[in-house]
Formats: sequence, structure tokens, C-alpha cells
Amino acid sequence: MLTSSQARIAATATAIVLLTATPALALGAIIRTDGLLSDLAPSSSGPFDGARARVQIAESANGASHAVLTVKGIGAAAEGQTFGAHLHDGPCVAGDGAAALGHYNSHVQGGLSPEVSDRTEIWLDFTVADGAGTGTATVPFVPVSGSHSVVVHAAPTNPQTGAAGARLACLTVSW
Repeated sequence: MLTSSQARIAATATAIVLLTATPALALGAIIRTDGLLSDLAPSSSGPFDGARARVQIAESANGASHAVLTVKGIGAAAEGQTFGAHLHDGPCVAGDGAAALGHYNSHVQGGLSPEVSDRTEIWLDFTVADGAGTGTATVPFVPVSGSHSVVVHAAPTNPQTGAAGARLACLTVSW
């Protein structure tokens, strides 16, 4: 049986191993947001009506970020489909996809010429299975704080253009 001091040391050692074994979670800021997705196409029913999402962005010790989007409660008609999802510059406003502004782009934020890629933007595409989908991305930057959003699009992300079709739903991500 461990003494309380030995138990604290073992717990600390376990935490250190987890943090160093998973660099994306190492000692940086973690942003978590969850809730109902805002409907960006309220005039018609869609697979994300009533769906919930969770977004987590963790800063790593090396100045990179790891993002995870999990969506649950997706309608059965979307089973097997892949949807684009991206971090956008503005917040969600139900029924107004334009309020989310354009994709968050680290080059634009840094005053550089835009480069559209999975290295300068956070792309979280996911494929629906059993009413849920998860998208992940690791990028070599940390998004600046503010009121942003993750927007779910109608199509997978085109790697050459970053386009992914109509804006269907979104979740505001603020920090």
C-alpha cells in the first residue's frame, strides 16, 4: 500500500508521462467549447439540426496547436458522408453564415500574404458514422484569442482552394 506521499509522486509522474508523450497537450493553453450547433440554413431541414458539437484546441510547448472537433446527433441521411469543417474568423450567428467571416488563416493574422493550406488554416473534416463525426488537425501556430467559430460545410475541403461548399452549421469558439 502506498503512503499519501508516494501516491502523489506516482500521480505526478503519470501526469508528466502523459504530457510529454502527447506533445500537443504539453503545458499549453487548452480551449474547450461545446453546445448545440447553430443552424446556418434555417429555411430547410438538414442533418445538423439539433446536433451538438465540442471543439478543443490545445497549445503545445513548441508553439503548435492540436484541434479536435466532435459532432454528435447528426441525422441518418448524412451517414457515410464527409463534411468540411474549419476555424473561421468570426462568431456564429444563426441563419447568417456570412457572420462567421472567412477561414482563420495564420498568415493573414501575422500580416503576411494569405496561403490557403492545412498548415495555415485549421481544417477539421469528418466522416459521419453512427450519427457522429470527429475531425482533428495539428498546425504549426496558435490561433490568436477572440470570438471565432468552427463552421461545418456541405462538402469535404478541397486541398487546393480550401473551399468546402455551403455553410450548414457552426459553433462559436471564444477565448
